[in-house]
Amino acid sequence: MLTVFHRGLASEHGATQAGETSCSTGHCFVENGGPCKDDGRQKLYHWDPVKVGYERKLRLEGEKIYTMITRAVQPALFEIPEFLSPEEADHIIDVAEYVGFAKSDIHLDPVAKQHGKTIRSTEGHSNSSAGYFLNWDFDHDYEITNDEVIIFAKKFKHLYLSPKEVDEMIENLELKEFEDGKVEYPEWRTFKTHAIDMYMNDVKEKHPHHRDRFSDQVWLFQTAEADDVLRRLRERVYKLTRLQKGIVYGGEPLQVVKYGPHGHYHAHYDSSRKSDYPAGTKCCHYDLKNAALAKCRICRYITILYYLNDVEEGGETAFPVADMKSFNETEFRDRKDGDRFNLNEYCQTANIVVPASKGKAIMWYNYELDGKTGWMNHRDDRSLHGGCIVKKGIKYIANNWLPAPENDSAHLISEYFRDPDEE
Repeated sequence: MLTVFHRGLASEHGATQAGETSCSTGHCFVENGGPCKDDGRQKLYHWDPVKVGYERKLRLEGEKIYTMITRAVQPALFEIPEFLSPEEADHIIDVAEYVGFAKSDIHLDPVAKQHGKTIRSTEGHSNSSAGYFLNWDFDHDYEITNDEVIIFAKKFKHLYLSPKEVDEMIENLELKEFEDGKVEYPEWRTFKTHAIDMYMNDVKEKHPHHRDRFSDQVWLFQTAEADDVLRRLRERVYKLTRLQKGIVYGGEPLQVVKYGPHGHYHAHYDSSRKSDYPAGTKCCHYDLKNAALAKCRICRYITILYYLNDVEEGGETAFPVADMKSFNETEFRDRKDGDRFNLNEYCQTANIVVPASKGKAIMWYNYELDGKTGWMNHRDDRSLHGGCIVKKGIKYIANNWLPAPENDSAHLISEYFRDPDEE
């Protein structure tokens, strides 16, 4: 069986993509292209990370030499400083601002008084963990204090409230039992845990600081109608990834994201796990009509993230479980060691933290390869990542997502595809 990985290019500058040379028996690779398998068809290319810190020198455009540094092996994660010039980064921001960012649907602050009125009158105890006194009384003194409210929210809701936010909740819900600073056991009977439960759920879902994602975005096409900077970037990606033209030019539009103060995106995956969907569910790039209805799978083989500006403070990209030995994604989701999905709290404990630096790109593989077929196999669960909170300033990034086939869909063409030679 022929290997899928390509080694030994650390000192090779010639990374220019060759033409669509067909594979032949006994040849493992198209010249500077993707690997071939037993049927002679070009399959998916996958850079071998070799080891953390390993460097390659690549010539992708003109005479400029790019350095690609391995940051992790699982997932294969690479850092490429100065992948964009300062002028290119500024241009992408300018175009995105001109087109206009889509605002997030979080304008109704769930701690506002108007929202509080909708649940303030809710009486009685919750049927969830909030409805049991001992889940609040952590020191077993038959009293509930503000500090214990913070502990309850953290333990049972994975919600990190500040003392000020607890005071706001008490005021907005008119929790009279807290008038003396604590809820004593005889007052438990009238304590509105159902209202508190609803309130905390809303805060976690909608509040800018606590919701899973707080950012604005816009999508820019890189087809023939796009400007020279955007089209040239896609050509550079084509040469970097060494994938077939149909895959690179069948990628999603360029997503540009803007994070203001408190902007963040908690740890998440860019791609779906096939086993989480009914048999026969297509990848979204083959079924765009169902993409908005969430009736397809996201199959992004590669993510390339570009940093478009320097952030004053915060805004790193974190990979909580990269290169973690014996990683179990189900156990991690149980949050027994804390809610490490929450990068507002756990950014710096992630296994890899990449600072935002203007012009830098990071690239990683969201899927493992099938060694028998050369196409995508299982999602790499160590590709979990997210954007840490912006503590000061504004953060701009852009993403190129390259979906790819599995063995049973290798004959299909991405619905994003526009042939650059025919446009």
